[in-house]
Amino acid sequence: MRSSFFLKSAPPFDAVSRNYKARIARWVLGAAFCVLILAFFRAQILRVREYREKSLANKVRILPLTAPRGFIYDRDGEILTENLPAYSASLLPASAATLARSMAVAGPVLGLTPDEVRELLKQGRVAPGQPILLDNNLDYRTLSNLEERRNEIPGLLIQYKPKRVYPFGPETAHVLGYVGQISEEELKESRPAYAPGDLIGQGGLELRYERELRGSKGAEYQEVDALGRLVGPYGANSFQAPTRGRDLHLTIDLDLQRAAAEAFPDSMKGAVIAIDPRNGDLLLLYSSPTYDPNLFSGRISRSTWESVVQNPERPLYNRAIQSRYPPGSTFKLAVAAMALELGEATADTRMPVPCRGGYQFGRRWFGCWRPGGHGSLNLMQAIAQSCDGYFYQLGLRLGLDQFTRHLVAWGFNAETGIDLHEERAGIVPTSAEWFDERYGKSGWGPGVILNLAIGQGEISQTPLKMAQFYAALVNGGDLLQPRLLRDERDPGSRTLVGKLPLSHANLAVLQEALAAVAMSPFGTAYAATHRTPLRYSMGGKTGTAQFVGEEDYGWFVGYGPVEDPRIVVALVVEEGQHGSTVAPIVKTLVETYLDEVGAPTLEALAEDGLAPRAVSAP
Repeated sequence: MRSSFFLKSAPPFDAVSRNYKARIARWVLGAAFCVLILAFFRAQILRVREYREKSLANKVRILPLTAPRGFIYDRDGEILTENLPAYSASLLPASAATLARSMAVAGPVLGLTPDEVRELLKQGRVAPGQPILLDNNLDYRTLSNLEERRNEIPGLLIQYKPKRVYPFGPETAHVLGYVGQISEEELKESRPAYAPGDLIGQGGLELRYERELRGSKGAEYQEVDALGRLVGPYGANSFQAPTRGRDLHLTIDLDLQRAAAEAFPDSMKGAVIAIDPRNGDLLLLYSSPTYDPNLFSGRISRSTWESVVQNPERPLYNRAIQSRYPPGSTFKLAVAAMALELGEATADTRMPVPCRGGYQFGRRWFGCWRPGGHGSLNLMQAIAQSCDGYFYQLGLRLGLDQFTRHLVAWGFNAETGIDLHEERAGIVPTSAEWFDERYGKSGWGPGVILNLAIGQGEISQTPLKMAQFYAALVNGGDLLQPRLLRDERDPGSRTLVGKLPLSHANLAVLQEALAAVAMSPFGTAYAATHRTPLRYSMGGKTGTAQFVGEEDYGWFVGYGPVEDPRIVVALVVEEGQHGSTVAPIVKTLVETYLDEVGAPTLEALAEDGLAPRAVSAP
């Protein structure tokens, strides 16, 4: 009975299966409906801003507006850089196919080579979403041709873009540097303020003060159609003006800078630095050969670029702060200063062996520049006549340990701190161990001090470093940080970075000896500085640097006026020159500046009974 009841009441198997499938179907449909509801909610509610931005991006382009760079002025307000009106051509972001079609039309108009076209298309892949700069200095004819074919170049953008111009070109190149298009490497160095094609400081003050000079970009919101063509401004606030960069006022004297450029013919390699010994202001910085920074302001061809960077004369190299030369006899003042401080010599000290054309040390003869010798001299006379025989013996008195210790203490192995990135520190031996590491313990001997004592051997300095040192000799011993940027709030301010530990009396000895170099008939620069009448009192030191396998390099570090120094000039000329032959250039520069500032002339001093006393002859 029970079993037959259940058999009769149980639904057929097919019915159960159908009910089960129906339930599954309802569950699936319900789940799908829920997913659709959630997706709708997410799209319409949660991601509405994202979709709105994507939609806006498809029809609106944000066009960056270049900020004019700040102006740069010399110490008297003469403008050294300008921003001239110019126009650039760019392509707005688009598909690869659209960019290729546009480039096929724009490239020939702009005179782009196939390699340049490929590089620009690559730029579009490296920085998607950014306009591709084709040329940032369009001439009128090219601009007109592009406008005529605008319909064939989807996404063509013509914008005003100020062009950086350097009115004095090569004359100020190594001070100012130049601007050039930012490289891929620079873009990768986390520089969110820049985009491909932007101009950025490259060397000199343009690089050092890039942050201050560049200003802040503006923006323009433009609506585009389906083909990427500009339709017109988008929105009420479609234009945000850029902000011009900060102006810089320099310590450089343009007249002096131009006088230096005139004194250096194109064939002469070297550098010259002038510094105000009272505060560290750099009045002049010139390196030869030089280059024209205006070459880099527009689109520069590969051949032009290579002609500059691959030039064996290295015109981009700033010899004033990067080249390190043996200082030759200009370094004898450092040796004399050490001897005076340590009590190894006084102004009247004479060496045991008179100079007879050199000095015998062991089995080696160390020659003097004057083969006939100088005879017996005191320290002041030895400086004035630059006697090598005297300084060989003075170096031996000092000894290598004291000598190298003072080189380091006085900063000859350190940078000066000038506000330029490219400066290189001088090279000096720092101890006996320094020689051991370089040559091995048996590879050198005690005779190294003789070469070092006359500024030869394992010692080399930049013109800037020698100018800083001589400025300290004539200003009372203060080692000042050289600067190119003038403090407008306090032009007389200065930054002290060290002190020469010399008494007033010892400084006076050195200063009198320096005056004798240029103003005593026995001084090594007397003939050179008196080819024309000397109008201002002047001191200085000649030097000749010798290189193995090369001709001599000529040094002269001069200053004036002696009674109240206003300018120190350090000049070096490579190959085939001597200190006495380059001294007239320094004289010209010193007199040019002293004329400008109205310093008292020798004639005026004589009338007042204040003419400086020269060192007497031996």
